[in-house]
Amino acid sequence: MPPSAAQSPPSATTSRTSVTVIKQRVTGAAASPPEEDHLAIEDPIEIVLHYDDAQAGLSSKALTLTMRTPGHDAEMITGFLFGEGIIQAAGDIDSIEFNEPLDCEASTRAQVHLRTGLQLCADSFDRNFAIHSSCGVCGKTSLDKLTLPATLKIKDPTTVDATWIHQLPGLMHQDQEVFRKTGGLHAAALFSSSDESFTAREDIGRHNALDKVIGANLRKGKHAAYGQVLCVSGRMSYEILQKALVARIPIIAGVGAPSSLAVALANDFNLTLIGFVRNGSYNIYSCPERIRTA
Repeated sequence: MPPSAAQSPPSATTSRTSVTVIKQRVTGAAASPPEEDHLAIEDPIEIVLHYDDAQAGLSSKALTLTMRTPGHDAEMITGFLFGEGIIQAAGDIDSIEFNEPLDCEASTRAQVHLRTGLQLCADSFDRNFAIHSSCGVCGKTSLDKLTLPATLKIKDPTTVDATWIHQLPGLMHQDQEVFRKTGGLHAAALFSSSDESFTAREDIGRHNALDKVIGANLRKGKHAAYGQVLCVSGRMSYEILQKALVARIPIIAGVGAPSSLAVALANDFNLTLIGFVRNGSYNIYSCPERIRTA
């Protein structure tokens, strides 16, 4: 069961602005009258943890200030805390309270109350969590924090039909309502390999979109993504692979390119990584045995 949590504040996901459009003609460029355009909102949210400290007892910590597109904030927070190892399941969160910013404040504040008995040591918060919408691992305090435990190696035997992979970006795009208005959001979607169901989320940050969809999975009572396939709209780099591994996702497909570190990570941890899913083809960079071609 999902944790008790207040709904995210009713914030808009887009705003309107006036733009001047320059159109290129054979005789040269010409400006049209001002038109109205939609912009994706990028807005700060501060996450404050309330938890049992192993030494100090009941404690509070301002964990992070991050930029995101408002909407599905409770899912984003759940997915983020899970990916960082602060919680192991959605039930580790008792409640989330959202405080709208006052005139003297810039950000929405999310008060996250972890369940009684879930003890956290303040020393475990060794990451500089002040991050922006495009950042996934820039807050890590040293390179050794990038090392992942061998226990994250994927042993999921899931296989999917090769032709099905081509459908994933289009299916995901059907749920990208804000992207269709603005052209300015990333998306992530988790597909069940056994049926047509999937969950998609949007955000101005790639890692936020993934946190939201993983958080949605957790809040449905699914503690891991066994048998599921992740599709993402942008490039696939270290932080995307890291979050997928923690969530136990066996297959990732993306319309963009993977980084060298993402490919190395996928091979080391037995995760099937697929890039450039567009125009009727794609590249498989690791573990092709999960893709059935006959």
